[in-house]
Amino acid sequence: MTCIQPRISDKLSRTKWHPKWALRAFVIGLCLLLNACTSLSSLLFYPDTHYYRTPAQLGVESETIVLKSGLGATLTNWLLKPTGRPKASILFLHGNGENISTHIGSVAWLTRQGYEVFLLDYQGYGLSTGTSTLSTAMGDIGAAHAWLSQNRSTPLILFGQSMGGALAIAYLADSGASKSRDLRPFSGLITESAPASWPQIAREVMKKHWLTWLLPAPASLITSRYDAEDTIADVTEMPVLMLHSREDQVVPYHHLEQILQSSHQNVRSLQTQGPHISGLADEAIRQAFVTFINEVLD
Repeated sequence: MTCIQPRISDKLSRTKWHPKWALRAFVIGLCLLLNACTSLSSLLFYPDTHYYRTPAQLGVESETIVLKSGLGATLTNWLLKPTGRPKASILFLHGNGENISTHIGSVAWLTRQGYEVFLLDYQGYGLSTGTSTLSTAMGDIGAAHAWLSQNRSTPLILFGQSMGGALAIAYLADSGASKSRDLRPFSGLITESAPASWPQIAREVMKKHWLTWLLPAPASLITSRYDAEDTIADVTEMPVLMLHSREDQVVPYHHLEQILQSSHQNVRSLQTQGPHISGLADEAIRQAFVTFINEVLD
């Protein structure tokens, strides 16, 4: 694995992560005590059903793509289009808070670089129906992957931020989910600020808040089946670029270090600066992002 440290300039004025971790962690403790929760991983998700921005407001051509996912859920997603034939189609997986309307700023600029971007909203996010857990999110990714496989002939790139980064790693590591003969393979993976372990990040956040610092143990019961540090070793068939900032206070930098310890030589890391998932506010990071994709496509 290699580590690149380019010059960093700007930061985003606001991050798009909206975790409400302390409240969620407190609910985890109560649910366990009351034996009332059927899926602790659902408490990792904090959806918003209101759209705050649209592609049209950003001057980006788009199409709404509606898909069916598990348990009859309907997923409402955006496909951002470049001018002319796209160089590649990028499947974008956002973090655990809000929805595609607040995360669109992370990827809308890619259309000006000639890339098409599919923004997936998990179950319960935006106009998507249902309720998300880690397991249902994997199914939602599969539904988007299937649509791209059936409707696009361009190379496929997977990009996930924060929770979406960890989900992307787990999805690609699952041979049954991502390597079906009916699905076209992804040519490359990019992540930003991916947590190494779901129980670990929950414990770390619980310890920061006065309501939950005495209750870190319940977080350990969240499934570790989809932990990035355990699944990255199975992602070997494509180049991987992992972005992370040492200033990240939501998913600290040691999460990247943990993932890299289990990775292979196909994984590169790129250190950014600034708060959580703000790396792409920097033109140097954007250029490195595009350079990586172009290298993958060559």
